[in-house]
Amino acid sequence: MVSLSVVGMALATYFAEFKRSEVQLKLAAKVFEQSTEGFLITDAQSNIIRVNQAFTAITGYSEAEILGQNPRLLGSGRQNQDFYRTMWQQINSVGYWQGEIWNRRKNGQEYPEFLSISAVHNDLGQVTEYVAVFSDITEQKASEDQLTFNAMHDPLTALPNRVLLFHSLEHAIEMAHREGKQLALLMLDLDGFKHVNDSFGHLLGDQLLQQVAERLASRLRGVDMVARLGGDEFTVLLEDLAHEDDAARVAEAIIEDLSEPWQLPDVGEVRIGVSIGISLYPQHGDNPEILLQQADTALYHSKAAGRNRFSYFSDELTVAARLRIDMEARLRRAISQNELRVYYQPQVDMNSGLIVGAEALVRWQDPIEGLIPPLRFIPLAEETGLIMAIGEWVLRETCRQGKAWLDAGLPKLTLAVNVSPQQIQRGNMSKLVETILTETGFPAKQLELELTETGLMNHQQHTVSLLKDLRAQGIRLAIDDFGTGYSSLAHLKHFPLDVLKIDKSFIDDIPHHQDDMEITATILAMGHILGFKVLAEGVETLEQFAFLQVQGCDLYQGYFKSRPLPADEFVELLLKDGRVKTAPTLELSY
Repeated sequence: MVSLSVVGMALATYFAEFKRSEVQLKLAAKVFEQSTEGFLITDAQSNIIRVNQAFTAITGYSEAEILGQNPRLLGSGRQNQDFYRTMWQQINSVGYWQGEIWNRRKNGQEYPEFLSISAVHNDLGQVTEYVAVFSDITEQKASEDQLTFNAMHDPLTALPNRVLLFHSLEHAIEMAHREGKQLALLMLDLDGFKHVNDSFGHLLGDQLLQQVAERLASRLRGVDMVARLGGDEFTVLLEDLAHEDDAARVAEAIIEDLSEPWQLPDVGEVRIGVSIGISLYPQHGDNPEILLQQADTALYHSKAAGRNRFSYFSDELTVAARLRIDMEARLRRAISQNELRVYYQPQVDMNSGLIVGAEALVRWQDPIEGLIPPLRFIPLAEETGLIMAIGEWVLRETCRQGKAWLDAGLPKLTLAVNVSPQQIQRGNMSKLVETILTETGFPAKQLELELTETGLMNHQQHTVSLLKDLRAQGIRLAIDDFGTGYSSLAHLKHFPLDVLKIDKSFIDDIPHHQDDMEITATILAMGHILGFKVLAEGVETLEQFAFLQVQGCDLYQGYFKSRPLPADEFVELLLKDGRVKTAPTLELSY
C-alpha cells in the first residue's frame, strides 16, 4: 500500500510545477504582447493562427486581417524560389532558420527584416506550429548602406572614389578577359583649376569640382564610370570598347566639354581645361595597379606636350616620365643652388638701328649637361609651380643687373621680363614688383613686363586691375607672342598695354608666304591704331627686316641682330653698336 505521505509529496510537487508553468505562461504571454519584435505563429499547414501587436505595427496588418492567411502574403518578391527552398530544407532538418529577408507591408512598401523561424514539435516529434520572430532593420540597413557608400564615394562630388574604382576596374578586367574585349582607363587632370581655387577660394573651387563631376557623368554611357581620385584628378573607366580609338573620341569630347565656360556665383565666367592620359587593357596592362600607373604616365605626357590634350601610354612615355621626375628634382636643386642665369637678347629700333632694350631670358647652367634652354624646363616649372620662384628670381636678377649697368654709365635701356599666368594670378604680384624695384634701385620706367595672351584673358577683371596698378608705378607692359592665343586686337583695347610683340611664327616664312606677310601687316596697322608700339620677334634675315621696316614696325629682336647673350657679352655688343664709348667697369655675380 502506498504511503499517503508519498502521495501527498507527489501531489505537492505536481501543484508546484503547475504553478511555475502558469507563471511562465503568463510571462511568455506578456513578452509576446509587449515585445518590440514581431511574432507570427502558424499551424503545421502554415496558416497564421496568432500575431502580436508589434507584428501589426511593423506590417500594417491587424490580427483580424491576417489570421488564416499564409505568410506568403507578406512576400516582397525579392527572394526567389531557390532561397525559400533552402530556407525550408534547413527548418525541416534542424528545426530552425534565421537570416535577413525583404518583406512587404500592407501599404506596399518593401522593408528589410531580420527573421528567425522555429518549428514546435509534440511528444511524437510531429510539427504542430511554426514560430517566427522578426525585427524591422530598415534604419540599421540605411546606416550600413550609408557607411558603405561613404567608404566607396567621394564626399564632395558623390562620385566613386579610388577604392570603388579599384574594385570596379578589377571586375571589368575579369569580364574583359572572359569575353575577349578591350577597356580603357582615362586619367584626367584639370588645367587651370589651381588658379581658380587660389583666386576665388576653396568654396568656389569645390563648386566648380561639383559642376565638373556632373558634366563628366552626363557625358558617359550607363556602363561607364567616372571617379574622383582627389584634388582636381578624375578617372573614367570605359568598358566594352569596340576599338581603341573609341577612347580617343571620348577624350576629345571631354576636352571639348570641359573647355566650355563655367559659371560661378559672384564671379561669373571662368575657363579651365583638361589633360588626359589613356591606358588600355590588354595592351598596356592586365591589373588595376598597372593600368592606373600607365594612365598617370600618359597624363604627364599630355601636360608636357601643351595641356588640354590627350595621350596614350607607351613604353617611351614611361621613360619620359622617369626623366621628368629626375628633371624636376634637378630643377629644384638648380633654384636653390643658384644654377640659373639670365641672358639678354637685344631689342632694336627699326629706324635708327640702335639697341634700345633687351628681353631677359632665363637659362639653366646645369653642372652635368651644361646650358639647358628654357623649352626643356619652363613647361615643367609651370606644371609644378616652380615657375613662381623662377619668375621672381629672374625679375630680381634683371633689375639688379639693370641698376648695375646704370651705375656703370651704360645708356638707359628698357629691360623686358616675362611674367607667367601663375604670377599674374598671385595676389601680391604688384607689391612684389614694387618691393624688388625698391630693393634694387632700378627705375620702374625702364622695366617692361611681358604677358602672354593666356595670362591676359584669364580672369580679365583681376588682370586689368593688376595691370593698372603696375602702370601706376611707371612700368611698361607688353603682350608677348601675339597671335598664338585666343585674344584679338579688339580685346586688347581693354588692357593698359604699351607694346605688342608679333610672334615669330608669323615672321619665319616672310617673304615666302603671302598670308603671313598680310597678317603681319594687318597686326602692325591695327596695333598702331590702338596706340601700341609694335615689336617683331624672331627676325633672322635681311628680307624680313626690310619688309617690317617698310610696314612701319617700330622694334625688332632676333638673330638678325643677335642671339640671347650673357650679361658681359651683351655689354660687348653695346660697345660694338656704339652705344657705349668706353668699356664700363662691371661687377658680375651669380
